[in-house]
Amino acid sequence: MVNRDEIIKKESKYMVPAYARKPIVIYEGKDTVVRDLDGTEYIDCISGISVVNAGHSPERLVKAGSEQLSKLIHCSGLYHNVPQTLLAEKLADLTPSNLTKSFFCNSGAEAVEGGVKIAKKYSVTQGRTGAGVIALEGSFHGRLSLSLTLTGQAKYKHGFGTFANAPGVAHAPMPYCYRCPLEFPDCSTECARRVEDIVKYHTTGDVAAMIVEPILGEGGLVVPPQEYHDLVLKICKEHDILYIADEVQTGFGRTGKMLAIEEFGIKPDIITMAKGLGAGMPIGGYITTDEIANCLESGDHFSTFGGNPVSCAVALENLIYLDDAGLVKNSEKMGGMLMKQLKEIQQSNKYIGEVRGRGLMIGIELVKNTGTKEPAVDETQTVAKNLMKNGVLVGTGGVKKNVIRLQPPLCITEEESQKVLSLLETEFKQL
Repeated sequence: MVNRDEIIKKESKYMVPAYARKPIVIYEGKDTVVRDLDGTEYIDCISGISVVNAGHSPERLVKAGSEQLSKLIHCSGLYHNVPQTLLAEKLADLTPSNLTKSFFCNSGAEAVEGGVKIAKKYSVTQGRTGAGVIALEGSFHGRLSLSLTLTGQAKYKHGFGTFANAPGVAHAPMPYCYRCPLEFPDCSTECARRVEDIVKYHTTGDVAAMIVEPILGEGGLVVPPQEYHDLVLKICKEHDILYIADEVQTGFGRTGKMLAIEEFGIKPDIITMAKGLGAGMPIGGYITTDEIANCLESGDHFSTFGGNPVSCAVALENLIYLDDAGLVKNSEKMGGMLMKQLKEIQQSNKYIGEVRGRGLMIGIELVKNTGTKEPAVDETQTVAKNLMKNGVLVGTGGVKKNVIRLQPPLCITEEESQKVLSLLETEFKQL
């Protein structure tokens, strides 16, 4: 078998350097634990970026994929296949009752682009131009041209010229209470009210859709207040703007609910999804209403690999397994425990500016000074590196690059959670 150093050397020689990878080669995984080629084990607290919500290689999902592999691997979008149809039926059962029609693709970025595309087509069929789309500052929606334009962070667009410059996109303020100069709730949710101004002054006035992450993932696991979502939904309805909930990162148990929209009572017109849907298999998609879906004509949209029978078979079993194994409830339980103890640690540590999140989607924002809130960027990286040395993998991110991300598989145990907490507390003290 090849060793770790050999693989890393070969990758440097043969692969486009698009990733800043950590110096480990993950070889296998089970539940919450992954193993490096050299045999070192890690508690995975980032889940392949919120993907393996059900854990690494659950037997039921492996069996579902293996059985489908032996029957049919691919048939393209030219023909019907069983797993795709059954998955669409299951998603219609899990989402708000008005959402019934799904389209499947391969990734979150494709799901977002497909969702916005159908929103624009629907707008045109209603006698409008479909010109405008509103997204949020600090958001993340993917790295394709339109999805990157929608993404409200310049760091992902730097050096790509006009690639991320699709017309008609405007950005509304990020509902980031911790760093807002106004005090919530005395601010009257100004960030949401500004959406009205964006429609009036930053668009043609004809907006097809607004896309919102219920909780902003790459932006730093920022949780908007309930009042924000309520007001934005009201503004969208008043202006006949379709509301797209981007659940690519928040979906399928991650926030302690099957979908994050349940947490806030959001009833969207379109939901985009990926990541936790396939439990590690490449699949994305969107679901919408009959009325919106019927605006598309044959050939308007297509995906050669979308609705792949193997990915759909695993995704379908995954949705059943999340419920049967009580993983959504465990996300709420373990997430609540982690949040409570992290906030207790925060009381005695000057580097922790804010602990926030829902379920097992938790962000710890590190600052040099809690008064000035100066981002502790280097310290954030130091904590992550030291945790890795001690057998725990976490994510880092946020618009200021100073947020520790805890997003473990939903099957994480109390014992594993306590180990992670203990190591985190040690690292925060050593800062």
